[in-house]
Amino acid sequence: MERAHDQERIVTMHQMLFEMARGNFNSRIPLSPYDDELETLVILINMVAEEMKESIFHVGYVNTHSTHEFITQTTFVLDAAFFIKSFSPEVISFLGYSESDLIDQPLSSILTVSSVEQLQEVLHGGISLPATVRLDFTTKEHLLVSVSCSVGKLINRTEIILSLVTPIHQDSYNPMAYENEYEKQIKTRKADAILIQKLYDYILAHLEEPLPPLKVLSRQFGTNEYKLKDGFRHFFKSSIYQFYNGERLKRAYFMIQHTGIPLKNISVMNGFNNYPNFSKSFKKRFGFSPYELKRNEIGFTSLPED
Repeated sequence: MERAHDQERIVTMHQMLFEMARGNFNSRIPLSPYDDELETLVILINMVAEEMKESIFHVGYVNTHSTHEFITQTTFVLDAAFFIKSFSPEVISFLGYSESDLIDQPLSSILTVSSVEQLQEVLHGGISLPATVRLDFTTKEHLLVSVSCSVGKLINRTEIILSLVTPIHQDSYNPMAYENEYEKQIKTRKADAILIQKLYDYILAHLEEPLPPLKVLSRQFGTNEYKLKDGFRHFFKSSIYQFYNGERLKRAYFMIQHTGIPLKNISVMNGFNNYPNFSKSFKKRFGFSPYELKRNEIGFTSLPED
């Protein structure tokens, strides 16, 4: 369903913006076949990330005082068929996958098609090794990360060694031995922002379901009820339930206006247990009932209401 795909793209954009806020400008949002305003935003966000990367990290520049905090050497060991046989622990924080997600899986499962072709050309095109190639990896959060990789082999072995330098997320830094109270507060705020962003994305991705109780949500996100409730209000100036209810009503408004789906079906698709509750909430939010909203009949055949 196209609307569901739009929601996935919005969540991916949020993830990308948070990566940029954390200082990671290597990620990119995969492009989709849709030619719409969301795709324009995706392109613009990718362009901003590229410009920021070029502006901040000059080619050849190395900061000898803090380089160890921002980059690390990452290695994959592949067999002759490009299946992942081993990798350094940094891969987990770099791409977000677990060991079981990657071991004995084809490298193509985390690379774009064009990157797989480039790698094959390096290994089978008569190019002397080691060689350098730029590859696009897909993270578990469905973002693209473009990295320059060194491709080589071991003496008297068939394994392929893929080495790359990757950024370390700021929230994974080891704390300094001495840090002032202000630095502690900044780190705490960043951790809180990441937590609330995850809750925000969860809500947007589950508007069709009833919202779990706060106790269940806090357990699901590994925190306490107060921190989850207070943090969400701090960042979004709204309670968790008010935000959830408002977003599903806005989605219902859009579906009524632009589709021929029966009203009762729309209420269920947006997490309401019954139509009267949906109609009451809708009228309270918009000042008129769902039945009174004019439906755009261009482009679809209206379905009969139950």
